[in-house]
Amino acid sequence: MLVAPAIQGVPPSYSNQLYSLYGDWLQGKPVGLAVFHVIPTYNGKSFKGNLILTVINYSSDPPRVILVKRITGYSDVAFKIERIPVGVREFTVVENGRLVQKTRTVFREREYYVGVFGYVNGKLYSGGKFVIFEPQKPITQLNVELGLFAKSVPKPNKSKEREYMESLKRRGVSLKSSDGIVYSSTPVETKTEIVHLPAGVIHAAPWTKVSWWVSGGFLVKGYGTDQKTALWYDSFDQYTFGELIPPDPHGWHKSGKDPAVSSVTTWVTLDNTNSPYYRKEIVMAHVRYELDAYVYSSWITGLTITQYVLKPTRITGLSNGPVSIENPPAVPSYADTINQNGESFGFEPRTSGPEWMVREVTFTFSLNYEGVDAEVSVTLYRQAGGSSYGAPFVVVYNAVGAKYWYKNDDPKTYEFFVHW
Repeated sequence: MLVAPAIQGVPPSYSNQLYSLYGDWLQGKPVGLAVFHVIPTYNGKSFKGNLILTVINYSSDPPRVILVKRITGYSDVAFKIERIPVGVREFTVVENGRLVQKTRTVFREREYYVGVFGYVNGKLYSGGKFVIFEPQKPITQLNVELGLFAKSVPKPNKSKEREYMESLKRRGVSLKSSDGIVYSSTPVETKTEIVHLPAGVIHAAPWTKVSWWVSGGFLVKGYGTDQKTALWYDSFDQYTFGELIPPDPHGWHKSGKDPAVSSVTTWVTLDNTNSPYYRKEIVMAHVRYELDAYVYSSWITGLTITQYVLKPTRITGLSNGPVSIENPPAVPSYADTINQNGESFGFEPRTSGPEWMVREVTFTFSLNYEGVDAEVSVTLYRQAGGSSYGAPFVVVYNAVGAKYWYKNDDPKTYEFFVHW
């Protein structure tokens, strides 16, 4: 009987998924169910109209469209997901007034892009968001509120749009059909570009040397961790009306934050060995962004939409950023002492964090033989790691006996001080 899942909030219309899920559980397969309660809004109010909802699995390579359906407003969607254990993590709880150490299994995070668009009263309404979560429980339920943006567009040209979809089919693009909508199951175009973005801040005392590290999942010279480092940056999206055409360089909207995962174990150093000054450096990361384009076409209404998704994927290296001389910072009461040369200090992973540093960036891609620009402000968040990834760390030299601390006594801030 499926009474229990229905009580947990799983829509009864998804009984087939539940039966399939239970069958997989009986076979010992590491699967679960994700239920997204999708809430389209416009100007802060619930929006109703003829819309198309899409879900793209970005946990797969290449990313793949796994769900396309027509909706008119609030909608529930459910689908099976993998629950892959990646380790065990300790955590502290309070029981009977005492701190108790416990452990739990950690599962690899799942990443999906949820998008909504529709042609309503002569305007294209669209919006999307990345949803990233650790499937700790067999059934994961999440509210996904999507703020829509509107722009005026011409009336669909059915014959022109149909011919365009036929041309994609002749090009060998994998097309599928769902609920009267033909769509590309994987990106029709994918382009990448590497940009330099802030990664963190280090402060070095005179005669010392401080290195900032990220891990690609293996050890170097005794330093590092088998957990890859991840830093979180903004992602963006944009929807265009008609066939694959360049989007507006200034028309991009933020679609949540995403992890850029380090593909290398590497470091940069603020070498203050021969300097009598306190100095500060902003460490820069080489971040690879990926632009994916998907196409959806309704042969019922003649509506064809290109969905552009721009997201960070990898940290391919580090470089020294701006260095400045600063007045000796005041040593806080929570500062601790460095006990050995070459001592390493780790930052802590964080599952959520506020905006931190912002950098203006212009991406330029060659897409479909045309230039595609994106002029955006990318934010680094005070957030690193997650269930599957770790945080950066620093190594300090020539500073035995010196004081060190994390900004605001918080090892999740990714800002580190050394002081005599």
